[in-house]
Amino acid sequence: MFAKKLLRVAAGVGLAVLMSACALTEDRVDLVYQPASTAAPVAGAESVTVKVAVEDVRPANRDKVSVKKNGYGMEMAAIRANQDVPTLVRQAVEQELRGRGFTLGDGPVFAVVEVARFYADYKTGFWSSDNVSDIQLNVQVRDASGHMYYGKGISGIGTTEGVMIMDGEPVKKSLEMGLAVALRNLMQDPFFVQALIEAQETAARAAAPAPSLPAGVPMS
Repeated sequence: MFAKKLLRVAAGVGLAVLMSACALTEDRVDLVYQPASTAAPVAGAESVTVKVAVEDVRPANRDKVSVKKNGYGMEMAAIRANQDVPTLVRQAVEQELRGRGFTLGDGPVFAVVEVARFYADYKTGFWSSDNVSDIQLNVQVRDASGHMYYGKGISGIGTTEGVMIMDGEPVKKSLEMGLAVALRNLMQDPFFVQALIEAQETAARAAAPAPSLPAGVPMS
């Protein structure tokens, strides 16, 4: 009986040591954009050519997307993304626009996105923890002259509940969910879609040649 009890204690100590060692080792995650909803074609989108530009305005250490924590909630080793976050966001926006019928290219319409926050944090509990991501994007629609047709902050939150080991896998899940929610919120904003179409129509009118007068008619 004593031997069994001693074995259980030793196993518990070994597990604690193992988990502590893991908490001190940095983790890396592969992030993939997974849309939260299916895109549907938008009327008028086929005539719009959009250039997506993404800028990272987060502080330094931008590949750090979370941090491991121990059972007391103390921060341990960093969790980093293998992907370049601005590239991931740009490809996600392009995927959503393409799915709605917009043309991607060096056209007269620009969707300008700033990545203001892209992070997931562990919220420790008594028995388990939750991982909550916070995605903050600043989105503008502009034309080649710089005129702005749309400007808004877009956010997305993703939550992974009941986490026992605070490593990279729940972070990956929460970040992918948060990005999907943010992009869904953007694409479901009718003002964003309308701004893209309006910017294209304005550019087309500006590029159209002025009507010529018939021969013999003096200019007033």
